[in-house]
Amino acid sequence: MTPVIGAHHEFHDEEFVAGWADRFVPTPERLKLFNLILSELRSGIPKDGSVVELGIGPGYLAEHLLNAMPGIHYYGIDFSSPMIEIARQRLKPHSTRLNFVQADLVKEAWWTGISAPISAIISTWALHDLGSQENVEIVCKSCAQALKDDGLFLNGDFIKPDQAIYEYEPGRFEIAKHLELLNRAGFKHAECLVVLEEEIEAPTSAQNYACFKGVI
Repeated sequence: MTPVIGAHHEFHDEEFVAGWADRFVPTPERLKLFNLILSELRSGIPKDGSVVELGIGPGYLAEHLLNAMPGIHYYGIDFSSPMIEIARQRLKPHSTRLNFVQADLVKEAWWTGISAPISAIISTWALHDLGSQENVEIVCKSCAQALKDDGLFLNGDFIKPDQAIYEYEPGRFEIAKHLELLNRAGFKHAECLVVLEEEIEAPTSAQNYACFKGVI
C-alpha cells in the first residue's frame, strides 16, 4: 500500500488538543517561518495595524508576534474551543490587544465580527486541515474580501512537493496550485517566499511546508 502523508486530528477533544500543543512547541526550523512572517508584517503593515490569524491553535505564533510588535491588535480565529482556551491562557499578558472568534472558516463569515480594517491575515499549519483544495480556495476568497487595500495574506502551510514519491492528503498540494488559488481569489500579487524542512524520500507529516504571500 502506498503511504499517504497526512495526519488525523481531533481538535474538539481537550486531551488530544493538550497533547498536540505540547508536541508542536516551535522548533528552530518552525521559528524560521515565524520570523519570516514577522519580517513581512513589520515591512508591510502599519505599526498599529490589525492582524487576523486563521487557526490560532495554542497561540505560539501569536505570542511571537505580539511580543515583537507591541502596537498591533490581534484576532485569533479557531473552530476548536479547547485550542482557544489554551491560547487564551498563553496570551494573557496581551489580553488588551487580543480578541478571539470561534468559527468554521469554510462555512461561516468569520470576518464580519471584526470591526477594524484588517491589515493582514496570517495562518500556519492550519488550512491543509480543511481537507481539500476547494475549501482552501473558499478561505482564500474570503481573505481577499476581508482585507483592506494593500492588505497582506501570509499562509505557512504543508505542501505536496513537486518531486513527491508518495501520496499526500488532499489539503496538501503543490506550490503552483497554491499560487493559482491566490490569483483566482483576487490577489494582485502572489508568491512562494520559502520552502522549509523539505524531505522527499522519508517525509513525516510535520515536514514539507512553504510560506505563501498574497497582496490585495
